[in-house]
Amino acid sequence: MRTLLPFLAMFKYTAFRLLFGVVLMICGLAASVGLLTLSGWFLAAASLAGANILFNFFYPSAGVRGLAIGRTALRYFERVVTHDATFRVIARLRTAVFKRLIPLSPAVLARYRNSDLLNRLVADVDTLDNLYLRLVAPFISAAMVILFLFLGLSLIDGSLALFLALTLFALLFLIPLLFYQLGKRFGEQLVQERAHYRVRFLDWLQNQAELLLFNVEATQRQSLQHSEQQWQQWQAKEANLSGLAAALLLLGNGTILVAMLWLAGGTDFADQSYLRLANIALFTFSALASFEILMPLGAAFLRLGQVISSAERVNDIIQQQPLVLFDGQQSEFADNETLLAVENVTFTYPEANELATSQQSAVSAAVLQGIDWQVKAGEKIALLGKTGSGKSSLLQLLVRNYDPQQGKVRFAGQDLSCYSEAFLRQQFCFLSQRVYVFSATLRDNLQLANEQASEQQMLTVLYQVGLGHLSEQSEGLNLWLGDGGRPLSGGEQRRLGLARVLLNNSPIVLLDEPTEGLDRETERQILNLILAHCRDKTLIMVTHRLTALEKFDRLCVIDSGRLQEQGSYATLATDSHSLFYRFLNRLA
Repeated sequence: MRTLLPFLAMFKYTAFRLLFGVVLMICGLAASVGLLTLSGWFLAAASLAGANILFNFFYPSAGVRGLAIGRTALRYFERVVTHDATFRVIARLRTAVFKRLIPLSPAVLARYRNSDLLNRLVADVDTLDNLYLRLVAPFISAAMVILFLFLGLSLIDGSLALFLALTLFALLFLIPLLFYQLGKRFGEQLVQERAHYRVRFLDWLQNQAELLLFNVEATQRQSLQHSEQQWQQWQAKEANLSGLAAALLLLGNGTILVAMLWLAGGTDFADQSYLRLANIALFTFSALASFEILMPLGAAFLRLGQVISSAERVNDIIQQQPLVLFDGQQSEFADNETLLAVENVTFTYPEANELATSQQSAVSAAVLQGIDWQVKAGEKIALLGKTGSGKSSLLQLLVRNYDPQQGKVRFAGQDLSCYSEAFLRQQFCFLSQRVYVFSATLRDNLQLANEQASEQQMLTVLYQVGLGHLSEQSEGLNLWLGDGGRPLSGGEQRRLGLARVLLNNSPIVLLDEPTEGLDRETERQILNLILAHCRDKTLIMVTHRLTALEKFDRLCVIDSGRLQEQGSYATLATDSHSLFYRFLNRLA
């Protein structure tokens, strides 16, 4: 239950609406109980009066009509207020969860699948709306209505009112405890199966093209159906327990009804008029109305296990601490001959570091080991090396997506941690290997790099990178690219990323395999375009291809996580002992 405390604390932001919703719920439930109780007494009293005795039926009939209309109106406004308050809490909660997710990217979130994160942010947060609507508010309302029922009935007979109140209060605490224990057994499993199925379903939808291409779509569909059946089996167990909850509550209500009828029938009411026997109906129908007080609680607390499990899944994300903390305040730097400096850096990815159980395995898991490297302002550097040698990891450290376990990364002589995140992001334009295309227009995807870019600038860079045909369509820059840029080929997505680079004004440009998937002629054109754009900028490009390397100021070769050699193209290409020389001649 302690897991729910952070989410209960969110109620303070809409306290007035939540409290007003509880008040309306209490009034609506009281009107419903009062309607049934008064109706029972009215019918019994009218039958006792008969046709020969004067009986004022105006007051009770007006009360019945007033309670009926009031119940309807109160129920309506209670639904409006409580749902509005719940949606406000859920919206604030989802925003709070998202704000906690952002600092975890990418160092912590890399270990989670995107579909799993989406499920936690949407489905698990939505499950928490039961906390107020079906748990807290109904429980408080039931307790208050039982108290009011006792106070009202005690004016007629205190002993019967006390018996009914104590019985209802006992059930009010026993029912939640009983059904929570029943639902606790399968609540966690149900949430896990739901999450597992949704993750599998999203993966199946997103990978349809690949599944069809390799002719495994039918196999994956069967696996998905099996996962769905397991989820449905847990849902069936929930439905059975919900039916059991309703049956037990009906049995309890029937037992209270019979007991109250027997006790009221043997009670000598203080009222000695002929209408005193109508009090038997009044107390009996009060017991019958108690069913409406307790009925919502059984199914609600049956799902409490699911609410707690969803809260734990959300907490599993938001309670993690970011591996990179941007607590620096510096937003300017002094001129320094060395713009970037990597000093004796050793780096291991967090998930690999957790798996390393000994010093020897920790060293073998390191993707960078003892790197010492400097970059001068305006310098053009190409990082070369085999796949997995640590080139991309070095770029990740430069933009501070990760911090090294040992050593320092400095920018203009200051540690990267001294700078604010906003300032640091403005200094770097980073094109990673994966170019993400947002489900938006072509214009929106380009303006990510520069919000102030004019339409003419965007059209120019599109033609420069060979995507002019996109702007020539009828929609122009308003062309909708869809989820993940499905209408674009891999090469076109890559060029869209390069177009963003050309629109960006950051002084340092980091490129990770920018020409991957492009033919030789197009690759040379793109590289010439990049070098022209970076004429007055600092450029660091990761590549394993040889095109236009002679135009870079310095080549740096990384192998097995270590900086093996660096120098100009002319020097390394003629040194028969260099790795670059062997690399050059092996591919020639």
